[in-house]
Amino acid sequence: MKTTLLSVTLAATLLIGAGFAQKNSSIDLTAHKYAMQNLVAGIHSDNDGVRRSSIYLAGYYRITETEDALIDQLAVEKNTSTKILISLVLFELGSEKGMQEVKNISEIDGDAKVRRMATQIYNEYLINNSQSTVYTNGQ
Repeated sequence: MKTTLLSVTLAATLLIGAGFAQKNSSIDLTAHKYAMQNLVAGIHSDNDGVRRSSIYLAGYYRITETEDALIDQLAVEKNTSTKILISLVLFELGSEKGMQEVKNISEIDGDAKVRRMATQIYNEYLINNSQSTVYTNGQ
């Protein structure tokens, strides 16, 4: 009885440890019928906490299928911190289309903090992905 309990505990510990070892890898949501739909719904949620958590998870697990939902949300997002989070997630995804949107908000957003952070995120993208010079939005 004690041997079985010890074996089960050891197996569970190894499985949990193996799960944590792969923190920054992409995950396959296609195995779960509604997982992607739920994540996209979370990105567009009216609940700030759900929306921010969904955006964070999309970046943490590098779920590239959420790119369009993130770009759409960036266009309508009113919260400064959430706009910056979306910009960081698009950077993490390495999305050229997404980074173009980050560049756009660096030029036209009404919030100076968003413009400044978006400029820095876009600059980092340019530095990491090309031999280009640093972009400035002229301000």
